[in-house]
Amino acid sequence: MWDPSTIAFETKDLTLFQSLDGPERRRCCLVVYSGPDLGRQILLDEGVCTLGRSANSQLQLGGPGISRLHAEICVAVSSATLRDLGSVNGSFVGDLRLTDQPQVLKDGDLVRLGSVALKFYAHQSLDAALHDRVLRLATLDAGTGLFNRRYLMDALKRECRTAGQTGRPLCLVMLDLDRFKQVNDSHGHAAGDLVLRECAAIASLVVDQAGVLGRIGGEEFLVLLPGTGLEAARDLAERLRAAVAGHSFDLPAGDAPGAPGESGKPGRGGVPHRQTVSLGVAAWAPGMTDASQLMAEADRGLYHSKRTGRNRVSG
Repeated sequence: MWDPSTIAFETKDLTLFQSLDGPERRRCCLVVYSGPDLGRQILLDEGVCTLGRSANSQLQLGGPGISRLHAEICVAVSSATLRDLGSVNGSFVGDLRLTDQPQVLKDGDLVRLGSVALKFYAHQSLDAALHDRVLRLATLDAGTGLFNRRYLMDALKRECRTAGQTGRPLCLVMLDLDRFKQVNDSHGHAAGDLVLRECAAIASLVVDQAGVLGRIGGEEFLVLLPGTGLEAARDLAERLRAAVAGHSFDLPAGDAPGAPGESGKPGRGGVPHRQTVSLGVAAWAPGMTDASQLMAEADRGLYHSKRTGRNRVSG
C-alpha cells in the first residue's frame, strides 16, 4: 500500500527515499544557489547562526561582497528570521534590502548576501532533499564513495583561507598506490577497482573524524587535516601506510588476459595480493598564499617517497 508519508523518486541514475514525517520535517535549511558550493544544503538548528567570510562566523561563506560578519539567522520553533549585521553590500530577501531589523523568512525565499545566493526552506521538503542528493552525486567519487577532486579542492581553498587569516594549523597528506598499473595489467580492471575500494575503506577507518578524505584521480588520494600539526599529520600518514601494507587483498581471478574464468567474471578462488602506498605530508607555512603551494609541497613529499623506495612517508 502506498504510504503518503514517504516520497520515492527514481531514475536510472537516482533513487531517493525521503520521509516527510517526524521532527526532521520541521528542520529548516538553506541551499546554496551560486558559487563553488552550488547545491550545498545547510541544515539549521534552533538558535542564532552568524554568516560571513570570517573564520569566526558559525557559517563561513566565500565570494565577492561578503563581509566578515555579514548577517545572522535566528531559528525558533515556528519561525526563522534574517538580520543584516551592517554589511557593506547588504543582505536581501527577494528584492528587499534589509535594515538592522530582522526579516521573517518564508519557505522558498531567495536570500542574497553579497554575491552569494541561497534559498530558504522552512522544512526538509522533497525539493531540499533533491538538492542534497544531487549535491552528493556531484561531490562523491563513484568508484570509492569518497569525496571527489572538486569537493576536495573547494574544501582545501576554504581551509587555506582560514589558515591564512587565523594561523590555525593545516596539514595535507597525499597518498598514491604503488605500482598500481601492474595490478590492472596482471589481474584486470575488476581487480584494480577492488584494490581502490578496499584502500579507500581502510583509509576511511584510519582518518575517521580527523580530516577530510577523498580521491583526487586515478590511484591518488588526499587527506585534508584542519587544526592538525605536522607531527600529528605524519603520525596519521604512517598509520595509513601500515594499515594498507598489513592488509591482504583477495583479487578476482578472471578479468586479466590468460586468467581462469570467463572475461570480466571472477574465476574459481581468488588471487592473494599485497599493496603498498607512498605518502607525502605538508603543513601550511608562513609565506604561503594559496592552496596550490600546499599541494605542491605535499606532492614533493610524495615524489620523494616514490623515488627513495616506495611504501614510506616523506615530508
